[in-house]
Amino acid sequence: MLLAVLIFFTMAGMFFLVIMYNDLYDQANLLEQKKAISTVMNIANTPEFSCGEPQCIDSDKLLIMQGRKAYQDFWPITSFVVTKIGDEETIPCNEKNYPNCNYYKILDTEPKSEQTVETYVSLRRKEQTNNYIYDKYDIARIIIGFEVKQP
Repeated sequence: MLLAVLIFFTMAGMFFLVIMYNDLYDQANLLEQKKAISTVMNIANTPEFSCGEPQCIDSDKLLIMQGRKAYQDFWPITSFVVTKIGDEETIPCNEKNYPNCNYYKILDTEPKSEQTVETYVSLRRKEQTNNYIYDKYDIARIIIGFEVKQP
């Protein structure tokens, strides 16, 4: 009888530990998601990308920041992509096809498992028509990825 009670409490304790273990991973993933959301909300206002207005990104700065290894560990994220809204075909940006492009890949570390969060911002660049320089604005989507912890 004592052995049966001991086995019952051992199994109940193991069941409790498994539930707590899974809940711990869920809470860790929720914290990572909140950190990524706060990062995506603030990244447009950082000096590296800002065009001087709230929630506005300078596309010239995006072009320069692509592939910079120095910023790989700067933000607590695993991927950072900006896409211009409205174009059907995805054209990655580089120095040869700029400004006739719509996809900026700033960071991609290719983690094992990743979730993404996104927000919309203004994307500004300088245009020139008939010796008149003006600011051209588009709508863009920032997509930030963060690593999901697996049990």
